[in-house]
Amino acid sequence: MEDWFSKFPDDILVNLISRLTLKEAARTSVLSSRWKYLWNFTTALDFAGIGKDIIFPSKEEKSEYVCWVNKILSLHKGSNINKFRIRCTLDNSHGRDITNWIYTATAKKVQNFELDFWPPSHINDYAFPLERYNFLKRGHGLSGIKSLRSLCLNALKVSGEVLEFFIHSCPHLEHLYVANSSELLSLKVVGSSIPLKYLDIHYCYSMKEIEISASSLVSFRYSGKDIKLHVGNVPQLVDVVIHGAPLFQVRYFIGLVVCCFPQLKTLDLECCNEVFMEFGHWELPKLLHLKLTITEPNCESLLGLSFVLKACPFLQKLVIKIWNNNRTIGEKRHQIPVHLHQHLKVVELHEFRWFQIDPEIAFFIFRNAKVLEKMIIKPSSSRRKRALKHCANMLKDKLPQGVDLVVGSL
Repeated sequence: MEDWFSKFPDDILVNLISRLTLKEAARTSVLSSRWKYLWNFTTALDFAGIGKDIIFPSKEEKSEYVCWVNKILSLHKGSNINKFRIRCTLDNSHGRDITNWIYTATAKKVQNFELDFWPPSHINDYAFPLERYNFLKRGHGLSGIKSLRSLCLNALKVSGEVLEFFIHSCPHLEHLYVANSSELLSLKVVGSSIPLKYLDIHYCYSMKEIEISASSLVSFRYSGKDIKLHVGNVPQLVDVVIHGAPLFQVRYFIGLVVCCFPQLKTLDLECCNEVFMEFGHWELPKLLHLKLTITEPNCESLLGLSFVLKACPFLQKLVIKIWNNNRTIGEKRHQIPVHLHQHLKVVELHEFRWFQIDPEIAFFIFRNAKVLEKMIIKPSSSRRKRALKHCANMLKDKLPQGVDLVVGSL
């Protein structure tokens, strides 16, 4: 049989090999003498575990992982790297090896760079090497980071100064993701020529302040404690996610979000009832998809939802997650206004339980969403099958005509 692969030039074969996992790519070396070393030119160095991601590895597994990475890098002959990903629980005890990996990746003009050492040790986390930062800052080796498109750092120490350097020095950097960094105190994403489109900051609990003014930014996602958020020029921003620690109050965020981002199309908030009341002062005329995590579910949640529906007149999909186990109906201190919504078609209720406030939320939606097509109930895993069937039957009794009710895990 004719080997039609042999007709392809090496660059096409390397492109095909780069779509395989590293182990699969290495196996191609046995195909023929021509293929023996082609895999060494792969542009995808994805070290996401040995067979699977390594979480809570033993000391021996960490050592095996580090040796595996070092061996592959010593064999690699390509001059460019499209994807370089490390995903293993490592810390500063492997600092010399990690630093060498950073040098190698940047020297080979990496485009998508990820260091994921989760979970963080909080005591001995690896710190981004200052010597490498200072080397780049002096203008040496800048060509190595000019191709960077995505930078993802999880469970290592990195300062705002270093991140801002990358933001301003990488003309193609579109995605910045930073999580579990104890050294990140503040971050400025400010500049008319910044190409950044996606900004993710999660669980950096030392953070105090974020300033954003970037005309290309499309998505901002934040999880963590209360911070100062300064927002400037963000005309393209259409996706915002704000989640917090259990005691995180994002009330003052809402004014910023709704006032500064009227162009939003998707919004995901985790907060208490007082936050939802803030929607009564604003309007999100372009919002299509909204996800709310209610942390203090009670009768006041219904009042908050009425304000939310009024503020989002063209909302098409609403997802509500009831986060707190301590559900109560509580005293109805306010009359719940009726707001007939003319565009809401799909509603999902997550962590649903058939008691206290949960069915009242469903009935509230039934009364107010006049063009509702489907309600999806995703029950709490603690609910028994019999209780869920009872839940479904009770909801069907009040289900508006033409609405499809889907109760999961029955």
